[in-house]
Amino acid sequence: ATASRRQKQAAARMEVSTPAQQQGGLERAPAPAAAAEGTGLEALAGLGGLARMPRIEVMEIKEDSMTFILEGTDTSMANSLRRVIIAEVPTLAIDLVDIITNTSVLSDEFIAHRLGLIPLTSADVENYSYTRDCTCTEPEKCTKCTVEFSLNATCDDLDEAHSSMEVTSADLISVAPSVVPVDRTEAALQRAGVDLSRPDESAEKDKAAENAILIVKLRPKQQLNVRAWAKKGVGKEHAKWSPACGVTYQFEPDIRLNQQLMGELSVAERQEFVNVCPTRVYKLDPSTSQVRIDEPLKCMHCEECIRYAEALEKPDLVRVSQRQDRFIFTVETTGSLSPEDVVLSALKELRIKIKAVRSDMATDMTSS
Repeated sequence: ATASRRQKQAAARMEVSTPAQQQGGLERAPAPAAAAEGTGLEALAGLGGLARMPRIEVMEIKEDSMTFILEGTDTSMANSLRRVIIAEVPTLAIDLVDIITNTSVLSDEFIAHRLGLIPLTSADVENYSYTRDCTCTEPEKCTKCTVEFSLNATCDDLDEAHSSMEVTSADLISVAPSVVPVDRTEAALQRAGVDLSRPDESAEKDKAAENAILIVKLRPKQQLNVRAWAKKGVGKEHAKWSPACGVTYQFEPDIRLNQQLMGELSVAERQEFVNVCPTRVYKLDPSTSQVRIDEPLKCMHCEECIRYAEALEKPDLVRVSQRQDRFIFTVETTGSLSPEDVVLSALKELRIKIKAVRSDMATDMTSS
């Protein structure tokens, strides 16, 4: 429900595909229409006026991932966006740990490292200052740049069915309700749109608790008592602050069918042409017996269709290439931020960098 609502909110920035175009017997995969002025990357990244006119077409938004197409630019801008998403979008993560008691099998350093890698909900990260920029004298007590956590777990005597006690991210207690481990029951359910007041949602609540991140296992009489402080940071300082666990892009396939040559094939040969594609890019229309490009974005450039066309001695039957100005982005998040917030925050940071470059260039030209 939450993902569907975000999909509708992003609809204003989505592009609409046009019907397939045929020119000179070549049928090309559908291409989206031009974006409205002032939408997409042009407005968000402040790139209007340059030769490049980037736009975004949102394909899919899920709870922790997003797929979109970046068009109207080149590889330099696409890779810049990818790197900014990974390394320069701020989040909150545990950075300082005070081990009060630790009688578990793991060392203090191991526990501190595992706590630091637990992703924290960071929707309010803009309300916090970097510790280096804060005017406080005691960061551990400052609510403007740090969030305090506590964890106190003791393993009592266990029955025969349980040989150890699991200490998870659900045991971390935060002083700020908006900054909690991403898999903590309440936060996970709220992001999924579950109403905790409904008694019939108890099963979902138990399921979310099972997904909490394991920190350590305790045996009887063992104890773990720690205090920790989360701070604002970015991925280029440490990977624990990166909001994304995977950011990839690929060139959009440019597929063209020669319908004149396709008409010379028998229906059986056309069906075999459709079947040789492992990702089912093509489809045979049952009413017209024509081969159409059904799912062009599924093309993985295996060239099976090209080899089959060559086997039929019709090498010009299909052309498969890569569009150099359209990139299919996939962003998978750790859960600390929603995928659309990650992309928007990255665009904001990229805009700042572009402005800085423009300012430096203008200064250099004036001085020279």
